[in-house]
Amino acid sequence: MTTDSTAVLGEDYQPISLIGLEFAFRIRIYFAERRRFEPTTPMGGRFYVPPLSGDISGPRLQGRVIPHSGGDFARGRSDNASELNAHYMLEASDGTPVYINNRGFLYGRDGAGLPIKVASKTQEKLTEGAETSWKIAPDTYFFCVPVFDAPVGQHDWLTRHVFIGRGRRVPSPDHTCFDYYIVDNA
Repeated sequence: MTTDSTAVLGEDYQPISLIGLEFAFRIRIYFAERRRFEPTTPMGGRFYVPPLSGDISGPRLQGRVIPHSGGDFARGRSDNASELNAHYMLEASDGTPVYINNRGFLYGRDGAGLPIKVASKTQEKLTEGAETSWKIAPDTYFFCVPVFDAPVGQHDWLTRHVFIGRGRRVPSPDHTCFDYYIVDNA
């Protein structure tokens, strides 16, 4: 027996329509180091991963990642999930500065879908273009929800949309690709 949602939630209930995702752009970020702060805290282990460089390409935004403009302050939790919290600056191809705060989760999964540890290595001063020892499986859960800040003008559309991002690690040379999609009605 199924329950009518309107009967349970009231007359003001309105089912959500199908949500669509529109590809907006890709950010590719290169790294030279990963630092783990030890000892860990009761909230988990903290990592710092600053961007070395990067580029932005796609139908809605092009530009670059401003080197050393912030970092990912990831936290390795006791349940083996990594909580991502990255702050850094972008520059659109027309010179407009754009701030991004990227929050999300990264974890491998066992047969039951539960988090397993994806990495525990620290890597400092990697030679530019070298392969990292920090690798993750391609089926890793790696999603984020970014928030942008941009001046009023050509790129302020970034501040008025909800985005979802999917990350993918590439070990050689050491970088991460984030594909960003605008959430909209289908």
